[in-house]
Amino acid sequence: MKRIFAITSLVFLISCKGQDEKQTETPAPVTETKTALPEFAYPVAMANWTMGDPNHTKTVLNVYKAWEEKDSAVFAASFADSASMDMPDARRLTFTKGNAYKRLYNARSKYNSITNKIVSAYALHNEENNADWVMVMLYNKWTYNDGVRDSALFWENWRLQDGKIVYLNSLVQAPPKTLLKTLETKLE
Repeated sequence: MKRIFAITSLVFLISCKGQDEKQTETPAPVTETKTALPEFAYPVAMANWTMGDPNHTKTVLNVYKAWEEKDSAVFAASFADSASMDMPDARRLTFTKGNAYKRLYNARSKYNSITNKIVSAYALHNEENNADWVMVMLYNKWTYNDGVRDSALFWENWRLQDGKIVYLNSLVQAPPKTLLKTLETKLE
């Protein structure tokens, strides 16, 4: 009986040692494999996206804060030497770093106050064009100097190059009342 117990104990110790060795083995590195895009029903100019640099999102959100606070230094520092903005009213604004201060001051001087409530903001990288974008959906409320209030829901696509903003495409929608109630309560 003692002999069976000794043999069983030895087998148990050997088997435990083998499991310990297996547990301490370094797992093979995980390599990312790119999934082939499916065939789409329509041609898509920019279909291959990956998550982008969160610092780009920070840059864009700093621009919104600078707009709220009338901080033209932060506003101007966030843009490249020249940039274009396609606005919701079909205007294209083009400015340089040198005149960004003046353009911000002139545009912002129409408003007494502005509040931005960010619904979503995320950075993306487009593989086809090696382009960095930040997509932002925001609820914007403002008061004109004469006291009239207004608000809108904006969807804005910001393109960055070397960490600086070079382009903005801005779309606007008057939010439906049901969505407006949700935005007011969720974003307080």
